[in-house]
Amino acid sequence: MSEERLQILEMVRDGKITPEDAVRLLDELDETPNQDLSRTVRVNIKDPGGRKIQLALPARLASSIAGMVPQPLRAKLNDKGINLDEILKAVQQGATRGPIVDIKDPGGTVVEVIVE
Repeated sequence: MSEERLQILEMVRDGKITPEDAVRLLDELDETPNQDLSRTVRVNIKDPGGRKIQLALPARLASSIAGMVPQPLRAKLNDKGINLDEILKAVQQGATRGPIVDIKDPGGTVVEVIVE
C-alpha cells in the first residue's frame, strides 16, 4: 500500500475526514498521474470554540481539499475575495509554494493553507 493511501486511511481513523472524503481522495489518486510526491498541502483551521482541523495531503490531491472545507468557512473565504478552488488548482499544477492563505477573521477563526 502506498504512503499516500495509508495517510488517507489514517485520517479517516483519526476522524479528520469522512469515509466519503477518503473515497474521493483515493479515486483521485488513481486518476492523477504521479507528480512531485514531495510537495504537501497543509490546511489548518481553528475556530474560536477550540475546534481544530488539520490536514496534510499530497499536493497532487489539492483540488479535493476544497470539498472538505465546511460551507460556512468557504463563504467567509469568498467574502474576502479568496477563491479556494482556484488556489488549490494552482497548487495541484505546481504553480505555487509557501503560505497561500493566512486569514484571521474578527470572529476568531483562523485559516492557513501552506504548500511545502
